[in-house]
Formats: sequence, structure tokens, C-alpha cells
Amino acid sequence: MKKVFLVFLIIFFSTSLYAGTYVDPLTGASDGVGSQASRDRVYKSFGTPQVQFDLSGEFVVRGYQWHNVNVTDEKNEVNTDYYRGWLDLWPKLKIGDTQLIAKLEMVDQNPWAPYLNSPNNAYTDSFDKSFDNPLNSKKNNISVERAYVHHNFNDAVFLEAGLMDGQWWGTSFWDNQQPRYRIKIQDNKTPVGLVGALLEKDAELGRNTPESNLPTYIQRAQRDDYDAYALYGVTKVGDIFIQPLIFYVIDSSFTQLAAKNVTTPLGPADLYITGLDKGHNGLHIIYYDLSFTGKIGPLGMEAEAGWKDYRSNILKHIVSPGTLTDLNAALIPPTMVRNDWWDLGLYLNLWNDMDFGRVGALAAYGSYDKKGGPLKTGWGMDYWEDFKSNLILGDELGFGNASAQDLYGMTLIKPYVKYIKLGLDKLTGSASFGYMMSNQKDSAFEDATAWEADIGAQYKLTNNLIYKLDFGYADISFDKKGRPFGAPTKDPEPVSLVRHELLLTF
Repeated sequence: MKKVFLVFLIIFFSTSLYAGTYVDPLTGASDGVGSQASRDRVYKSFGTPQVQFDLSGEFVVRGYQWHNVNVTDEKNEVNTDYYRGWLDLWPKLKIGDTQLIAKLEMVDQNPWAPYLNSPNNAYTDSFDKSFDNPLNSKKNNISVERAYVHHNFNDAVFLEAGLMDGQWWGTSFWDNQQPRYRIKIQDNKTPVGLVGALLEKDAELGRNTPESNLPTYIQRAQRDDYDAYALYGVTKVGDIFIQPLIFYVIDSSFTQLAAKNVTTPLGPADLYITGLDKGHNGLHIIYYDLSFTGKIGPLGMEAEAGWKDYRSNILKHIVSPGTLTDLNAALIPPTMVRNDWWDLGLYLNLWNDMDFGRVGALAAYGSYDKKGGPLKTGWGMDYWEDFKSNLILGDELGFGNASAQDLYGMTLIKPYVKYIKLGLDKLTGSASFGYMMSNQKDSAFEDATAWEADIGAQYKLTNNLIYKLDFGYADISFDKKGRPFGAPTKDPEPVSLVRHELLLTF
């Protein structure tokens, strides 16, 4: 609780406007020394009356009741219930034409301990008393997720720098908002509309060892980065906003991808590890995206089309059994595995707002390349975390791959209704039916299909406080004729979820 108290204390004092000392960023304190140490002596003693403070965010508490949460046959299914919640705070400090914007998130995890500290790791439902232990980073319940400066040069052009939102564009399709270190400049009033550019750097994993002391395929710091560059814009034609994006990524950071013992007809073969090549040759991604939002006559519309082109150079180190060490792997000259592949994502959502509520339908497509991926083991387009295709398959459980965040290598067709008036003031309802079909080949999900029916109700207790109750039921089927390799021997039992939520926004 000490960190929670500290955060609220900082926010409380930030709201106070009182006489203080101006701190010049060039000269620092009154002694004229521009060092951080000198400025720190002033910060802790005086306030700055130029600061305006604003705070927004949300608090959520959710309850879950699952039937067959592990998506398996009747004999092995797991039924469970639990709670989770979080508090998001967006403090914003404004000093003239400059803002400092941050996001603090608290308690975004299940506060019950998943395992006992015992040799057999037995399950327990005991509350984890070390949850607030600041020495245990895995249970850190406060995180600074965004922190960046926003400066307006005039009413059109601004600059942003720091830890800000990344991995989102246009609609929520194919989005997974994550913190990214960026420098961004944007002009909102060009002749064609909004235009912007950004530079992103999310990894510096290079070695400081001189290149002369390393094998030729292992390079130094600047060549082992994750760098990205983007150009984007927004223009309007009639009632439609058109949003193009070009994003280029160079990922040369070394990443261990696999450690396998390959079995052959003659017995076990050598172990090997793989990683990205160095020298700006590891993984290159060019991402083209075109999004549309607005109205077509009486219909609301949003659509997005995206293409990602991947080019990879993967190093494979052959290591004899029993000698797999980092040192040996680094000294053994690697062989090169080159692979190019692509992602294609398509999305269209149309709706009509009527007196009783909204009626709509959406369709989405995610490609699958059976020889895609760095090791040519198959690669599918993931709708990603923010899209939330359905309550169960999409929002809570990925479908199509063990690491899927939403639907992976799938097609989705989904009619829906929402904001439906249910006869009581401030009470509305929603319902949807999603049908999913696999686009995968030579995978465990080849020819897999699924359907899900969701229904929900929402009640506004106040303008800022809402209670939501949702029920979902999903049924999954694999290929009936010939089970793909890795698919279960029989279809899992249906999965159901009851989820209720109290949401406060401010």
C-alpha cells in the first residue's frame, strides 16, 4: 500500500497552485547551475504556479464464472470463478503550450496466489499476502505505462516525445496498444489534411565488445536495435475519413527462438538454437494500412485493410548434445535460414442507428501462410488484443494458435445489435452471433470452425457509473473427416462464461 499512497500523495500536491520559484531549464536554480542535481534542490522545496493539472481515468471491477475454461473434453474440463480489476489514471500537467501526459495503472492482475510455495506447486485460493511486496517485481501492482511530453508550436503543429501509445491505427482491428518510445511530429492543417511522422526505438541490445573480438556475424550496439519509422495521414472525402499509414521496422536484436532436439529415423539429432541475424539484417517489416471511418448514406461504417511484408534472416547454430551453452552457441559459425512471408487483414463493419438501438454486421479476414514465420512453420494474421471479436473467442480466449490474442488465421462473420432500449430508463441490451472459419493449412486448426452467441445488458447507475452483465456460449469443431496433425482427437465441449462488471469513468 505504500506505493499506492505515494502516487495519490503526488497527485494531491500536483493539484495545488501556490507561490513558488520559476526554474529555468537552461540555467537551473538561482545559482545559475544547469545540472539536474541543482534543479532537484528547488523542486522539492517550491511549487510552480504556472502548472495546471487535470486527471481522468477509470476504475473497473469484474467477476467471472467459467464453464470449461480450458476448452477440452467433458472428462478434463475446468469450471472456475474469480474477480479482477484495475485502476487507470491519466494525470496531465499543462505548462503554457506544453503538457506532460502520463498513464498509471494499478492492480491489473488476479490478486490471488496461483501456487503455494511447495515442491509440488499445489493450487491454492489463498490471498497472496506478498502482493504488495515491492521487492517482488512479478507482483508489482503499479506501473507507469505512458509518460511523454506534448508541445504545441502553434494551433496546427505539435511535437511529442517519450513513452506513448503504439501498435494502433484507424479502427481497433489489428490493434494491440502497447507503450513505445517515440518522437512524433504532426501537422493538423496541411492542404490534404492531417500529416505526421514518427521515429520509434524499442530495443538496444547490442554488445559493447569491439568487433575485432567477435565473430563476423555478431556485431556491435547500433546494429542490434529495434528501430521503426512511420508516415501517416488523415484526410476527408465527403462523410468518409481516409487514414493511410506506412510503417517500416528493422529488428536486428538477437532473440533465441527455439531449442530443439530433433528426432530422426536414425535417432536424436543435434540440438540447435536460432536467432535473428545481426547487422540490420534480422527481420524487416513493411506495414501498409488504409482505414476508413464515417457514413455511407444512413449507414455508419468503418473498414480497414492492412498488409505486412516480412523478410527475415535467421541464424541456426548446430550444437552437439550435452554442450548447449551460450558460449558454444556464440563461437560456432551459424548457417543462414532466409524466409519471406506476409500478412493480410481485411475488416468491414456497417450499422444503422434506429430509434430502438443499433443494428449492424461485420466481417473480418486474417490470412495464413503455411510456410511463413522465421522458421517456416506457419504464420497467421492475428486480429490482436484490442479488437475483441466475441466475448469468449477473442476477448477472453484466443482461437487459432496457442499464442493467439484474438482470432488467428480466421474469417469472422458477425451480425449484432447494441444499445437496444429495454423499456426501463438507462437500461440497454446487446446481442451478437459470430461464426468463425479457419484459413489455415497444414496446422492443427485446418478446417476448424466455431460459433459463439453473446447476450448482455447494461445499466447506467449515474452518468459515470455503469453495471454490465454478459453471457457467452461458444462451440468449436475441428475437421470431421481427417484430424489435422496436432488437433484434439475429438471436439471440445462447449465453453460458457458469465461476466459482470462495474465501471467508473472520470
